[in-house]
Amino acid sequence: MRMYVGLDVHSKRSVFVIETEDGRVVARGDIPTTPAGFRQLRRQHELASEMPVALETGTVAFYAARQLARVGLRPVVIDAHEVRVKAHRPRQKSDRRDAFELCEGLRRGQYRAIVHVPPARIGALRETLSRRRHFVAVRVAEVNAVKRLLRAAGPSSVLCKRETRHGDKEPARDLRHARPRTVSSSHRQTHAVERPVPAASYAGTGPPR
Repeated sequence: MRMYVGLDVHSKRSVFVIETEDGRVVARGDIPTTPAGFRQLRRQHELASEMPVALETGTVAFYAARQLARVGLRPVVIDAHEVRVKAHRPRQKSDRRDAFELCEGLRRGQYRAIVHVPPARIGALRETLSRRRHFVAVRVAEVNAVKRLLRAAGPSSVLCKRETRHGDKEPARDLRHARPRTVSSSHRQTHAVERPVPAASYAGTGPPR
């Protein structure tokens, strides 16, 4: 008999509901959001291979989807906004009700906004690129801050004399040609994030906290 699973995923524990194709609820409960917990879900309830499991988008959704796929189930990640819009009682929200709504919507085939889950390596690459963009933005902001400081002070105020170790005064030099520490620091940060990063794998890692 064909069955459907609705899974409301959270960082520590996830709530599930299992229905038959005629809408009869055969199991409810919760499991740890870990690889062992997902294996327990399939083994304890004797779920067939490639059985669809509905879950909505969220912080832990992609992690849970990859772990479900590893234990032989077929995750279906649905846009959270569509789940709320099509819920029977959208104002009455709880973990068990959310799992039931996901299971019922999957069984009826009423969801359209299905989210693609990228492979773990692609996900790691996207995360690395997003962090690089952050550091590049920080670098640009620091350089622009130094430029504004020098322009506001005027050309005469950026000249100074430096005392040598013999106590003499060197001729004034233009500090606009010197590299401020902030700019030098930001350059080092940018070079660090621009180094090639090996493709990472999420296998065996826990959900984000």
